[in-house]
Amino acid sequence: MRAEISSFRAPSIRAIVVALLVASGGVLVAQAPSGWKTLSLGFSAEVLLNRNNAMWAAGSAETIAVSTDGGQHWVKKHENPSGALLLSFRFVTANFGFAAGTGGVVVITQDGGETWTAKKMAAETILQAAFGDPVHGVIRTRTALLATTDGGTVWKPIVPSNYVDWNQKSPYTESVTALDAKHLLVRVSEGEFRDGVFLWTADGGATWTANYLPDGAGSGEVFVDDGEYWSIGHQVVGGGAIPMAVRSRDGISWDHEAVYREACHWHGCGGCTSQGCFAGQKSFVPFSRILEGSAQGLAKEDHDPNAGSGKAAAESLDQFPAHLLSDQWAMSGNTLCILTHGSIDCTSLTPVAVLDTKDEAFDFDSQGWPPIVPTRSDALSVSVESVLGHGVRCIRCMLERSYISEKGPSGQAPFGLSFTIGVSGRAEKVNVTGPVASDVADKIRKTANSWLFEPYAENGVTKAIPVNFSGKILVMNFAKLPGQQ
Repeated sequence: MRAEISSFRAPSIRAIVVALLVASGGVLVAQAPSGWKTLSLGFSAEVLLNRNNAMWAAGSAETIAVSTDGGQHWVKKHENPSGALLLSFRFVTANFGFAAGTGGVVVITQDGGETWTAKKMAAETILQAAFGDPVHGVIRTRTALLATTDGGTVWKPIVPSNYVDWNQKSPYTESVTALDAKHLLVRVSEGEFRDGVFLWTADGGATWTANYLPDGAGSGEVFVDDGEYWSIGHQVVGGGAIPMAVRSRDGISWDHEAVYREACHWHGCGGCTSQGCFAGQKSFVPFSRILEGSAQGLAKEDHDPNAGSGKAAAESLDQFPAHLLSDQWAMSGNTLCILTHGSIDCTSLTPVAVLDTKDEAFDFDSQGWPPIVPTRSDALSVSVESVLGHGVRCIRCMLERSYISEKGPSGQAPFGLSFTIGVSGRAEKVNVTGPVASDVADKIRKTANSWLFEPYAENGVTKAIPVNFSGKILVMNFAKLPGQQ
C-alpha cells in the first residue's frame, strides 16, 4: 500500500508528484521531562562527547563549544555563521581533533581544541569521519566510503579484498573509528539486525579486509577504549540472546567477553561509549563495570544484592529520570547530558547498589545515516529527498510504511504536512493537517520533528524555507478493520 505525495512546495521549489510509503515514526520529547534541564548553547548541536571530564559539542554554523562545569556554561572555540553543519566530531590525541560535515568540510585542531582550521576535503557532505592522525583518515559521504593517506588531498574508495561488493550487501555505515594512524575500522551492516561486518586496515588505509562476527552474534557501534576496539551487542545461546562484548587490538582478531547480565538484562546495553552504557531507559553502567568476571569488571558477588556489601556496585551503578535516550551523550562528574534532535538535556545521576532494569523498553533517538545504496521504493522506509529540488538536500528524512491507530478507521487516509527547514537544517514548525486520527497525526509530527537537512543557502547566505506536501497514508486499526462491525 502506498501513501501518495501529491505536492511538495517551497520558495523556488517546484511541485512534484511522487509515490511514498509511510509508517509510524520516532518519538520526540518537545521539552525536558521532570528531573532534566535543557541547556542553552546558542546553536543546534549534532554531536556531544566527553574529554578529560569536559563536555564538547559541535553542530550548526560550524560551531564547536566546550563546557567544563557539567554543561552549565559553554565557551565557543570555533564558529562560522556561513560554515558547515558539523555531523562528526572526535578528539584523537591530547592535541589532535577533528570535526566534519556539510560541504565536505573538515575542521582540525592541533592544540587540544583551542584553535580550529577549516578545510574542504570532499565534494559532498561528510556524514561520518575518523582520523588516526592528520594524514590517515576515513570519511563516509552521501554516496561513498573513502580513505586518505595524504591528509585529504586524495580519497580512494574502500574496497575490502574479501568483500568487494560490501556496499550492495551492507550499505549502512554504523560507525567509523580509528585506533591510531595505521589502524582504522568501519562497522557496516545490512540494516537494523546488526549483522556485524568490520572493514579494517592495518596499514593506514592502503589496503582493507572484511571481518565478521560469528553466526548468531550482533553488535552496535564500535568505539575505542584503552587502545582497543570495542562493540557491545548480543549472542544467541541455546535459542536465546544474551549480552556480549567483542574487542580487538587490530581489527583482525576479536575476543568475546561476557557482559554484566543483571545490568544489561534481556535487551542488552545501548548507547555504549568508553564512558559507559545505558541499561534500560533510566539506568547507567560505567564501561569499567560492564565486563563480567574480568579484572576490570564486577565481582561475582556484586551481581547478587544479598551477597557481599554491594559497596563497589553502589559507587558505580547509577539511575536517572526516564528520558528519550540517544547515542549522543556525555558525563561530567555526576551530571549526565543527552543530545536529542539538536537539544541537550542534563540530569544528576544517583548511585544505587542494584540497577532497576525491569523497565527497559529502550527508546532511542535514531542517529542512523541513510544507506550508500538507496533502499527500494517498497522497502520498510524511504526518504523524502526525491521530492526536494534546487539544492535542498536531506540528511535524515525517512518515513516508513504504515501507521497503527487506536482511534482512526483502517484504510488510506489523506494528510498534509508542512514545516520549515531552519537555518540549522532542523525541521521546525511542523504541522499535520487532514482527516487523520489524532494519534496518527502525532506520529507523523514526531517523525518530521526528527528530520535533518543540509542548511539551505542562496548566494552564500543560509536561510529558512517552508516546505509543504500532501498525500495518502495507510492506517491500520485492528479493532476497526474493513468489513468488521
